[in-house]
Amino acid sequence: MLLALIIFSIIGLLGALIVLLHKKPIYNALGLLLNFISLAIIYFLLNAPFIGVIQIIVYSGAIVVFFLFVIMLLNLREPLMDFDFSFKGLISIIIIFALFLGVSISLYITKLPKFELGEEGKVDKLGELLLTKYLVPFELASVLLLVAIVIAIIIGRKQEE
Repeated sequence: MLLALIIFSIIGLLGALIVLLHKKPIYNALGLLLNFISLAIIYFLLNAPFIGVIQIIVYSGAIVVFFLFVIMLLNLREPLMDFDFSFKGLISIIIIFALFLGVSISLYITKLPKFELGEEGKVDKLGELLLTKYLVPFELASVLLLVAIVIAIIIGRKQEE
């Protein structure tokens, strides 16, 4: 499992590097998608399937699709500025990599306690809490969302006329 965590962490870092270093906005959005999906897989490997599914639905699905929609709507091409690496940039990258390597080695050497997922993190307990102890705030949030949807429909219809 540790090997899988390391592999998907590296894949996530590669996705982040694509976001930072690529010139085309579409590839930036796809790198972000790669990063989000690798993070969701890490959640699955850490026995948090609910958070992994939410990561895929909300971030990988909705946010990346929204970014791609904005990119296509604005008709973005390559940026006008040209980015050149300087000596200071190279030194900064080397220092950041050395710090990352030092922290990684110290975390690997340190014996951390084993993390166990408590009862609070499970989906059935979350549902039970939402429908018993926190029923009133849960219902108020749902009514607030319903009112927001109705107001958005009313505003949309007024603009059509």
